[in-house]
Formats: sequence, structure tokens, C-alpha cells
Amino acid sequence: MRRPDTTDAVVDVAPSRRTVRRPRSVSVVVTAHGLEPTAGVVVEDALRGLEELGVPGEVVVVVGRADRTAQVALTAGASVVESRPGRGAAVLAGVAASRGDVVCLLDGDVRYFGDPPLVPLLVEPILGGLADACVSDLYWRPPHPRLWLHGFFAPLIGRVYPELLPRAGSTPWSGQRAALRALWPAELPDGATADLALLLHWNREAALLRPVLADDWTAPGRPRLEPSRADLDLVVADALAHGRIDETGAKALPDWFEAVQSGAGERWGDVVDPVDFAAAERDVLEEALRELRAHGL
Repeated sequence: MRRPDTTDAVVDVAPSRRTVRRPRSVSVVVTAHGLEPTAGVVVEDALRGLEELGVPGEVVVVVGRADRTAQVALTAGASVVESRPGRGAAVLAGVAASRGDVVCLLDGDVRYFGDPPLVPLLVEPILGGLADACVSDLYWRPPHPRLWLHGFFAPLIGRVYPELLPRAGSTPWSGQRAALRALWPAELPDGATADLALLLHWNREAALLRPVLADDWTAPGRPRLEPSRADLDLVVADALAHGRIDETGAKALPDWFEAVQSGAGERWGDVVDPVDFAAAERDVLEEALRELRAHGL
């Protein structure tokens, strides 16, 4: 397919499509510490996704030592690797045990109801050359207020890493993601901040980090509603190390965080109707931005 003629305002336009689907092997890493009831179905869905992609692949399930999930995963057709506790430790162990050119990460308790399955949804843009890394932009029912997004990630990341906002989508905390093997870091925090640390790493290293719209899903646990101080400390340390803020900003951000989180709790109040979530989220975001200015940020 040739591109139409262009004016002089557009220069150096390639005469044909530059993205080519490259055959690559795919490893699906499922973190499943203590998730015996759901891991088998997740493995089956992952294998079905690999079949739809039509590429060589494997499913690696990461379990704990005293964990019956291993037998469930093996029966479903996956290989198993043990890791010490912690989200970051599980991700690192799974990636190290895998062999694929592309690594797709899934939570072991996620049930996805969309078509295609999560694995081809996340991996196909990478195989097609449209992305180096993908994060799922999840839709869930019932809706939940997104304090983590509007009261923390959007205002803070918009200040220190503004280029990341359109690259991360509306559920940047999502554990469902994929990337070329070279983009997976050698180190991650052990705890729940691992996904945020991975996102910051990809923001620096991935030329084409993109959100992928996902369909309806569910998980036994609640979505991430509230940010933690560990989330803030991670962003502050990263931004300071990479010259996005100075020492003055680093000292001011904890006070900003406390002001926003305490005010957000009061602002949510008795908001329980999903129809009212959007207005409450907007109020929290505006308050977070006002507090940034008030703290000289």
C-alpha cells in the first residue's frame, strides 16, 4: 500500500507501511502465590491465547514454596517456578525462568471475559511492530472510584513524567502487561510497588509503550483504590535520580501527598453511586493540582 501524496509540510514520509509482523516466541508469566482456586483457569486462557497468536510459546506459573497452586498449574499445562514472597520477586523469577522473545505478565486470579483473550490482546501489538511494551487499560464492573489514578498518579506523574500519562492509560497499576524481553529489568522492588517501578522503567527504555484497551474482567481482590506512601517514595526517588525534581521538590512532595489523601477521604464521603464517581474523581484531581501549586511544585 502506497501513501497518498503529501504537501511540503510533511517530510521524509516512508512510501510504504513500515510495521511488519515478526514471528517471535512468547512466554506468559502468571504470578500465582496462593491462588490455587483460579490459577488453572488463567493457565488455560493463556494457552488458548498462545494458540490464537500462532507462535511458539509457554506458560510459566510462579508459586510459593508451601503452595498447592503448583500442582494445579502443572495439570493445566504450565511449567512452574518457585519464588520468595513479594510481587517483584515473583515477576523476576518468572521472567528469569522463561525463554520467549516477548514476555506477557498476568495475575493468577484475573478472569477476563473479552475476545480475544488477554494474551493476544497484549502481545499482538508487539508482534506487529506497533509497540515495544503494552499495559492493559482495563474496564471493570462494578465501577470503582479511582483515587490512585486521580489523587496520585495523574497529578504527580503529570508533573514529573508528563510523557508517561498517554503511554500508561487509565489503569497504570494493572498487572496485565507485556514487553520485549530486553525491556524487563534485572531488579524490582519486592512489594506492591513493583508494577509502578516497571512502568517507570519502561517509560525510559521503551520507544513504543502503549496502553491496550481491555474488556470486562473480574478478580477476587479489589482494584487499587488508594495510593500508599511506598508508591510516593518510589516516584520521588526515581524522579530525583533522573533529574525530574530537585531536593526542594522531593522534600515538599510528602506534605502534598498527606494533604491530598486526607482531603480525598473526606471528599469521597458517602459517594456510593457509580454515576457520581466521575464528578468525585474530577474534584479529587483538581484538589491534587491545587495542592501541587500550593506546595510550590
